[in-house]
Amino acid sequence: MAEFTHTIPSGSRIVVVVSTGPLDAAHKQSMEDKDIRMLDVMGKSQGIALEELAEIGLKPRVIYDYNDSIAKGAVMAQHPAAGVLTCPDMESLLLVSSGPSINERVQVNLPDVRGLEEGEASAKLKDAGLSPQIVHYKSSSVQKGKVSAQIPNTDSLVAQPEVKSKVAWIFIAVIIAALLGLGYFIFERTNIEPPPPVEQAVSQVVVPNLIGLTEESATLELQKADLSLGQVTTASAEDTPQGAVPGTVISSTPAEGQEVVEGSPISIVLAAEAPGEAADMVLVPNTVGLSEEAVLDIFEELNLTANIVRSPDLEVPEGNVIMQSPAGEAEVIEGSIVVVVISTGEPLEPTEIELADVTGLPVSEATYELQEAGLVVTLPLMGGSNEAALGTVEGQMPEAGRSVLLGSVVILEVETQ
Repeated sequence: MAEFTHTIPSGSRIVVVVSTGPLDAAHKQSMEDKDIRMLDVMGKSQGIALEELAEIGLKPRVIYDYNDSIAKGAVMAQHPAAGVLTCPDMESLLLVSSGPSINERVQVNLPDVRGLEEGEASAKLKDAGLSPQIVHYKSSSVQKGKVSAQIPNTDSLVAQPEVKSKVAWIFIAVIIAALLGLGYFIFERTNIEPPPPVEQAVSQVVVPNLIGLTEESATLELQKADLSLGQVTTASAEDTPQGAVPGTVISSTPAEGQEVVEGSPISIVLAAEAPGEAADMVLVPNTVGLSEEAVLDIFEELNLTANIVRSPDLEVPEGNVIMQSPAGEAEVIEGSIVVVVISTGEPLEPTEIELADVTGLPVSEATYELQEAGLVVTLPLMGGSNEAALGTVEGQMPEAGRSVLLGSVVILEVETQ
């Protein structure tokens, strides 16, 4: 295994993809039947990248990190790589720039951790001054528990200069705009009346009725109305109205008849496969203070899935759970995903800030505010989907007013209905 020959700013997030074992027969058959290959979205804006991938049936998970050279909102790494065979059931990843870091950072060597055990890979990246984020995926070519991929990697770093050139073009555009503004000022001072400015009105459209449609039909209706499909979740059996056809829309947010800005995403809720029937429920265990290994063993027995995210902490020892969502003793459907925040211990240069109150804000606005403060935002993976939830923030962990470390994880509890 060769070492990468590139450097990267200290503290950068490295997404480590750990194998959970081989693909099952259904996944393999789906990939062969649909023959979908990952697109090249490097350097494109997050919105364009998501739109292009949605057109081929993919709903990637977006992870953010600071970058001093890549324009904010641009894709700086992706998984899988362009051209790799995939399918909608196999989650893809986009690493998107949050713009320049608020802290000065030095360049460090980027290790190659592919093929290593999860713990060894995490330790190696932290020793290099980087911040690993572990995600788990199926892999037919890599042994369970070992790293199958990482982003950024050599390919994404080589591709980044092309993205940087776009920043230069933006800078040139700003200079041109400034010169035009100066010309306008001189023009006005010479008493020559400039042409009247053109007003650009924001187009408003009405949300159509989507109730009873399939996801595919709802998508077409939204496109006709100049809107886009947002979060897609499936209701529990208890929340599905009697008589609803499984897989059809039972509600939308915003609702039918509301006026929204053209192009806005509209989230939908689909009827459960077995409306009205009781689902198998389990109690979420309280894992706070437990080791990551213990959590994974407990969740496996209960048929729950752990979405592991990592955060610095002054009190909780490295490798132990800081917090979780849903909290312990909450009742959830069997197979649900629980966000588990694992401590990376005390950083070398801890900096504490006061956590702002973002409850009541739209998710996008709350996420932006917290990221600007140097924090990492995580949303519950609602309805088994990895697509970021839409709606408003109804709660946050830790609570507002707490002192937290820069780089800490904040879990947003989102109201989608």
